[in-house]
Amino acid sequence: MDPPGEMCTVCVDPKSDPIGRSMSTRMAVAVAQRRSFVRGDAVQRVLAFGALISLFIVFSLASPNFLQFDNVVGILLATSVNGVLALGVTFVIITGGIDLSVGTVMTLASVMTGVFITVWHLPLPLGILAGLATGGLAGAVSGTVIARMHIPPFIATLGMLNIAKGLALVIAGLKPI
Repeated sequence: MDPPGEMCTVCVDPKSDPIGRSMSTRMAVAVAQRRSFVRGDAVQRVLAFGALISLFIVFSLASPNFLQFDNVVGILLATSVNGVLALGVTFVIITGGIDLSVGTVMTLASVMTGVFITVWHLPLPLGILAGLATGGLAGAVSGTVIARMHIPPFIATLGMLNIAKGLALVIAGLKPI
């Protein structure tokens, strides 16, 4: 038996995990796992950026018009809507939710903006604000259903997707606005 106050060399340290690793070993494992995650994440980012550069080079070689100013502006304008939608969905995903209705609520808000401006003859800024309010109302309804009624976000936003699609089709009368 060991003298009092000394630890047995074969006994498990009370600060160790159930496997018997010491605190320093657990910390070393955690640091190694964090480094491997950072390396994997960094490699993934570099590969994504490399793929973007590769596409840029291929399209530049395939068409002499690709790098013209008008084409670059057209590409940026075409992707700006997706970028704005992605910013909103980013916050939903960060909080662990999902929103399937983003595209159709955007369509409903666009249809309502067109209706407010062309049918109701509202001034342009007011029509745009009313369209944004339509999208905000749809988001508030989805959020309330999720938070108050405890419906899973997937189901609630799937329902809002169908409601927004139906409303947009009925209000637009199947005509482009």
